[in-house]
Amino acid sequence: MTLLISVVALVTLFTGVSVYWNNPSRFTNQTFALASLAATVWLFFVFKALQVGESYHGFGTPNPVPWLKGASAIGSFFPWILWLMMSSVITPEGQSVQTMKRSWPWLAMALSLFALCTSDYFIPADSTPDNPKRGVGYLVYFVSSFLLYSIIVIQSYRHARKAKGIRKIELQFLILNAGVACLLAVIINGIGSYLDIRFIARLSPLIIFVFYVLTVWAITIHRVFDARQVFLSVTQRVGMIVVLTGGIYGGSVLLQSIVPTPGNLIISIMAFSTLAFWLDRHSRGWLNLNVWQNTIAIRQAALELARREPDPNKLVTEFEALLRGWCQTNYAALLFDSGEVYVSTNIEFAKDRTGFRALCKQGWSTPESLQRLRPEPGLIDLRQFFTEFNLGLTVTAPRGSPTPSLLLSLGVKTNFRPFTYPEVQQLQEVAEFMDNILARSRLSMQARQSEQLATIGLIGASLAHEIRNPLVSIKTFSHLLASRFDDPEFRRRFSTLIPAEVERIDSLTQQLLDLSHPRRHQMERISLHKVIQETTDLMLARAQEAQVNLVTQQNATADTIYADGGAIRQVAINLIINALQALEGQEGERNITIRSRNSPNGSVILEVSDNGPGIPPDQRARLFHPFVSTKTKGMGLGLAVCADILHEHKATIIVPDIGRPGATFRITFPCPPPSS
Repeated sequence: MTLLISVVALVTLFTGVSVYWNNPSRFTNQTFALASLAATVWLFFVFKALQVGESYHGFGTPNPVPWLKGASAIGSFFPWILWLMMSSVITPEGQSVQTMKRSWPWLAMALSLFALCTSDYFIPADSTPDNPKRGVGYLVYFVSSFLLYSIIVIQSYRHARKAKGIRKIELQFLILNAGVACLLAVIINGIGSYLDIRFIARLSPLIIFVFYVLTVWAITIHRVFDARQVFLSVTQRVGMIVVLTGGIYGGSVLLQSIVPTPGNLIISIMAFSTLAFWLDRHSRGWLNLNVWQNTIAIRQAALELARREPDPNKLVTEFEALLRGWCQTNYAALLFDSGEVYVSTNIEFAKDRTGFRALCKQGWSTPESLQRLRPEPGLIDLRQFFTEFNLGLTVTAPRGSPTPSLLLSLGVKTNFRPFTYPEVQQLQEVAEFMDNILARSRLSMQARQSEQLATIGLIGASLAHEIRNPLVSIKTFSHLLASRFDDPEFRRRFSTLIPAEVERIDSLTQQLLDLSHPRRHQMERISLHKVIQETTDLMLARAQEAQVNLVTQQNATADTIYADGGAIRQVAINLIINALQALEGQEGERNITIRSRNSPNGSVILEVSDNGPGIPPDQRARLFHPFVSTKTKGMGLGLAVCADILHEHKATIIVPDIGRPGATFRITFPCPPPSS
């Protein structure tokens, strides 16, 4: 017994040091370290009491009573430490000093019980193992300890009912483990001492240690578990051990009269091992502990969506809606690798961020897991990413890959409960499953589109060459018609309609040519601000004619990008024209704002915003596809051309939901530019 307690003491000390080292700035980890230190000292006194008691042989030999008093005196501080642990869970970060000040009544009670334990009122000086005596202070000590632990359990229960999210889960563990364990230890120790049943009294250190380890495991490690999940998992595994060991022993005894030794033992081991394996597999299903079992429904739903929707971009939107419902969250996004960043409709996560490398190394992350881990640059940056987009979980697929093909990000749950580790495992399975479906869908789509795009390219090129040759003659003739016709009405109609239609045909022709046969870009280091200034100067007259305020805000401190200046100018012109068309029916003030800025990782960001009607949600997923348009004019090629040009530049374009009227197109140029 003494050897076991010494091992327990060392493990407790090591656990406390590990918890503190894991995140020394977290108040909860500090209180656990304090609890570990107190438990280690308490176990040392218990160890010495047992060691001295075993060697006691009567008068003149060392008496274990002083060591018993010391163990009880150290135990006096446990209610105070438990109250600190409870308060560390419910108190916001940065208020540890105020919490310590509020704990003075509990500390005063601990010091009072400490003083009581060191007096003869607790255990008289003439008490010996042969003639144990208990003073009135002994009863006062145990009754007081029982009341203090009961108060902590009741307070934790009340706080848990009001708490939300991770605090609720942590308080549940405190109630189930720390408070209940100490109550059981007090009761068992009291019964064993007063009835002089030493074996029962010696069980209290082991009970406290088991519950202590469970509490540390559940509240300090970065994997968050629900109290119910842990209880069911532990119960299931203990049940399997009981069935296995009890069945083998009982079966060997029953078979002893029929089958001689060791045959009875071998048969019993084979029979009950098979039974235990069968029960383990089925009981995990009965208790809903299997990861795959909980994902069957969403996997079937995802397969059904994939059968109905061949377009991978629409399928992404369907998957995100499915995840929002299944995970009880208002936000879900699938982020895909687009070169420099992982991007969805309104989230982007740059690969060169330290937080991205930390996420890939872990394979998943939640705000609660980041709070429990030791602060490091990568984890701090990852926490900023979660805060920026109000996320509750992000997993990578495939898990553990340094270059995942998919990131699945979810918002905070509607009930504010954190994502537990079993849920993380389920979502990793789902993310990999969806990634495989989308990969197959893209391959199928590419196979279908290859012939379609080839046909469209040939038709577009032929149509363009057929139309562009006579365009100059038609435009010249249309400008001369107004001066040569005598009919004023005829002149007015043709001088207005023909140039406008010719300009429209020319624009469509150029877009078809760009889409079917993109030109080679001359990449060089250029100033984005210079290109934007030239573009706004070019478009200013058209904006004034449309009564639109064209404003530029050049906020980027470093605006050098590696690009084709003419191609970037074409992108900017297309976006400005798109915004002008969106504002045609706008009442009141009409604004187009072109702004630049630098991202935290140094990339150059260009945004073109308008205060028009915005973009319908059902159009966002396919906005940059050919022949998709929200307007009655045009063939929907302008944004597709922009996307192709930016793809060649390793840049990304998204339409973030900025929470205000209008639409914003955000372009992110990689930085630093590649060396020439």
